[in-house]
Amino acid sequence: MNILNTYEKLEELGRVRLSKNFFMRDFLYSEIAAWHGIRNIPENPERAIHTGRMLCENLLEPLQSTFGRIHIRSGYRSPQVNEYGNHHNLNCASNEKNFGRHIWDYPDAQGRCGAMACIVVPWLVDYMEKGGSWTALAWWIHDHLPYSSLHFFSKLGAFNIGWHEQPERRIDSFAAPKGCLTQRGMSNHGGSHADQYKGFPAFLSAPTAEPSQSVYVASPVKFAPVSELSAPTTKPAASPSPIGVSFPLAVAPQVRASNGAKVNYRAVHTKTKWRKANNHGSLDSALSGPNGATALFAGKVRIDYTKHGEPMYVLVWQEGANSGYAVKRNASASNGVKTVSVPMDALLRFEAQGQASQTELERYF
Repeated sequence: MNILNTYEKLEELGRVRLSKNFFMRDFLYSEIAAWHGIRNIPENPERAIHTGRMLCENLLEPLQSTFGRIHIRSGYRSPQVNEYGNHHNLNCASNEKNFGRHIWDYPDAQGRCGAMACIVVPWLVDYMEKGGSWTALAWWIHDHLPYSSLHFFSKLGAFNIGWHEQPERRIDSFAAPKGCLTQRGMSNHGGSHADQYKGFPAFLSAPTAEPSQSVYVASPVKFAPVSELSAPTTKPAASPSPIGVSFPLAVAPQVRASNGAKVNYRAVHTKTKWRKANNHGSLDSALSGPNGATALFAGKVRIDYTKHGEPMYVLVWQEGANSGYAVKRNASASNGVKTVSVPMDALLRFEAQGQASQTELERYF
């Protein structure tokens, strides 16, 4: 696996736009990395960007649209930074627990991908100073956003918020009332909780970035496919090496590049049951680029919608991976779609058949 090893490449990645208001640079600063001289650099930038974009578009943008500017406390962590923080009691869980969470570019033990950030919502700080509880915002998020997990802390109402391919839908807290607020199976999990957040601002959906600014043209650097990312390739040093002024390393923007494996894109319409499009050079392009799945459901792709019919599903996978993605329309999501993981054997079976039934695809949603 190639490692980003020039400032120019890092600078290029820092300019990658994850959503309307967030760039990759926003999530790369780490106080642990800055103080202890450890580089906070993804080993698979393309994967980190894809999961980071899902986090921003689905969760952070609608939060900021509704409640005003949010503050990023901790975003992406490299395995080296996270492991150092875990071993030195710096409030980091183990790498195994943070794969698919703060470690954006490695899947979890089940091969599922995700991304997490610790944020502060100044609106919530003011609300709590007036006597309100963090639980009000927790229930608002539960009712409005496709989060996977929330974990609230005692200072400034800060909380971890995570997006995941297979959402857990669980809320925990170290702040009073401590413990699990809700999870699947609890009697309070379903239904509306509007009585818990009376007087909150009206929900505002996330703004959309201009396609020309949200698509990143990769440099010709190759990275290992996601299927090879079961564990970090390197371990952090036993002790950090002094680097003088460490800020540029900690803020470390990175470069996102294709790993060279072919990306397959298949759309299922009401008329055309298996439409192929092989012009995508990356998973990110196929999922959220100007001709990708999100744009297709928004009616922005230059195809004959009358001829093919309404899009029902999009299937995207990269050769050599263990799984791919299925996408369908979801009006309640900020980007208008829902994305789930699909095993590779199922995708290859659909490809061999030249079709995938709605019954089969709905099993994954």
